[in-house]
Parts: sequence; C-alpha cells; structure tokens
Amino acid sequence: MKKLVLLCLFIWTAGSIFGQEISVVEKRTAEKVPFAQPFALQFVLSHTPGYQVTLDEDSLSSDFEITQVSSAENSPGTLTYDFTAIPFVLGKSTFTVTFDLTQEGKTVAQAKEEVFVDVPRVKTFDDPNLREIRPPHVPAGWLTWLLVALALCALAVTGYYWYKRLQAKPREIAREQDTRPGNVIALSKIDALLDSGLWENQQYKLFYITLSDILREYLWRQFHVDASSDTTAELLRRVKTMPQMKPLMNQLREFLSSGDLVKFAKAVPSEQIRDKDVTLLRQIITETAPKELAPLASKEEA
Repeated sequence: MKKLVLLCLFIWTAGSIFGQEISVVEKRTAEKVPFAQPFALQFVLSHTPGYQVTLDEDSLSSDFEITQVSSAENSPGTLTYDFTAIPFVLGKSTFTVTFDLTQEGKTVAQAKEEVFVDVPRVKTFDDPNLREIRPPHVPAGWLTWLLVALALCALAVTGYYWYKRLQAKPREIAREQDTRPGNVIALSKIDALLDSGLWENQQYKLFYITLSDILREYLWRQFHVDASSDTTAELLRRVKTMPQMKPLMNQLREFLSSGDLVKFAKAVPSEQIRDKDVTLLRQIITETAPKELAPLASKEEA
C-alpha cells in the first residue's frame, strides 16, 4: 500500500513538472527590410496558465536596435509581444529572442525563436546622364585657414610698405616745384596760415601743427636738414651745431615748447601767445636766411 501511494505521488509530480510549457505559435514580420529603417515584429505565445512570461533581453540580437517593446495578454494562456527594431547589418540578419516562463521568480521553461530578415544594400545610381548639381564643397577648416593666410599676407605687405617709407632718408617734405628761396616760401606760408581761418575756427592744434611744419620745411629747403619726423629734443640736437642756428637756439626752443603744449597737452593759447610764436618763427627764418636773399617786409611789418 505504501509503495502504491509513492508511485501515485511521483506520477503527479512529474506531470506537474513536464506540464509547464511555452511556445511561439505565430510570428509576423517583413522578409526584406531597408537598411536603418524601423520595422515591426510580432510573436504570439501559448503558455501554461497561471505562469508569467518575461522577455530575456540578453538574448536579443546585436544586429538590431530595439526601439520599442510591448506585450498584451489575449487570454489566460496566450500572449502577444510586439517589437519595433532597426537593422544595422547588411545582408541576411537573424533576429533572435527568448521568452521565459517563470513562477515566483524562477524560470521553469523557455521558448527561443529566430526570424531571418534580408537587409539589402542602399540603392545607387550609375546613370551616366546624371550630373552633380550641388556646389563644390570646401571644408570649413580649410576655408578658415585660407582667409587667415590671406590676412597675414596683406598685413605683411602693408607693414613692409610703411617700413620702407619710414626708412627712406632724406624724405623731401615739399614735393611741389617752387623755385623761390626757402625763406620766401616759409614767410608766405605763415601769411597764408594766418589767413586760413583755422585760428578763428578754434582749430588751435591744427594751426600749430601747420606752423611747426613750416619750420621743418624751411630747414629742409634752406639747409637740407630733414627734421620731418623729429621730436622737439631730436630737432634741437640736430641743429645746435649749425652756425646759423646757434645764436637762435633759445628762440627755437621757446617756439617748439609752446607748440608742444598745444599739440600734445591740449593747451588753449591766447592771441598774444600766437603772435609771440609767429614772431619767433619769422625771426628764426629771417635771421638764418642768406643776406643777399633777404625777403621783403612781411605782412606784419607792413
């Protein structure tokens, strides 16, 4: 009697174990799918009621990127799984998936399924009548370097031009052909400056710049001393050894210092200071001019 009970218990247990089943009864998918285009797959499963069906994500094929997974229970013993996948391998690819039948977290059965999908190559056109209508493509990096190179070349040419221009010595200040003596030209330019209206328009800085340029031009015409780019200190050092200028160094220093205050310190001179500076410049020009070329009385002496 005891043996009969054990035999019945064994048969019941074996039936319970081997009766737990899961299988794929239907699958739907396209046979040919374009490269990198999403497509749908559907699996209908039949399983023993009372158990749970889960997806083994590690079993999914690496040839596809799964973008969406959903499941729906049709009845106590049937279940539908839907996938959206993107193929990234050309040619024949295999979509593999495994479903687990579980109870209380333990897997009691599995259903593994394979689906073969053909992923064709991207279509190309070899028609000789086709022509390229897109503009030439120039990489952005090369275009940037090209513009930088052109800018550097332009900067180098400009720098060389100004370097040669500044290095050219002596530089003739007055390029116009004027056959009059240097002192006559200088005194006439002083008269023209006084009549120019610069002083009346309160353009004091420009007035004194022009007055200083008259002196520098006179030094070039009369003594061939190019002081066009000299500072006050440099000009004084240049002419202090000249016999004609030596007696007038104090007047020259006073004239140049007064002009520097207006040009660089933005001082506003009075008419008395202007007249004094004009008189100093006339004196320097008149007393250094050759005696045989002494000019006629200036406007101020008339």
